[in-house]
Amino acid sequence: MQNRRAFLTTSTLALMAGTLPGFAQHSDLQPEPGSDDQPVRRRYLMEDTYGNVVTDESLQGRFVLIYFGYMSCPDVCPTSLSTIADVLEQLGQQADGLTVLFVTVDPKRDTAKNLREYIHFFDKRIIGLRGPKAYTDHMVKTFNARYEFHYPDPADPAEYSVDHTASIAFVGPDGHLIRRFPHGMPADEITADISATITSARIE
Repeated sequence: MQNRRAFLTTSTLALMAGTLPGFAQHSDLQPEPGSDDQPVRRRYLMEDTYGNVVTDESLQGRFVLIYFGYMSCPDVCPTSLSTIADVLEQLGQQADGLTVLFVTVDPKRDTAKNLREYIHFFDKRIIGLRGPKAYTDHMVKTFNARYEFHYPDPADPAEYSVDHTASIAFVGPDGHLIRRFPHGMPADEITADISATITSARIE
């Protein structure tokens, strides 16, 4: 945990020094109103950082946490990934029944190798997903999430930031969305919720 906290501090200092790509996060884009209430199975097809195809069917029978973000995010994504890593640690053996997906909305910049190294810094159990824009957009829409690119200087398209939905989606073994954990929710509260849900599912 201490290493992750040090990383967050270093990232913030690097941003202030202008050494990180992109700019500060603009906002947390909320999901489409009421769209989470639809009892539908959410389908997607992406690729992990080792080149393996991952679909909703690949994860049938497992609980899944899904977070949309990007590597150049200076604050929100590192904080969320650190929280997720803490949750995995707190869950103990129950984490064996949970899959965590970090889906990049910036696959052009976030190469498979770099993405893998980035997420493994937080926890090696986190799986990075990426894909062509059309596939990324489909998965984002499937989970009612959103993202928007911002280019502060039109003359320098290489520098940009991305607004994105920062909540964590919690998906059940049947592929249906159970709930969202809002950005900033403490790890112990998320852990308690997930643990209770997994325990209840086993009892049933």
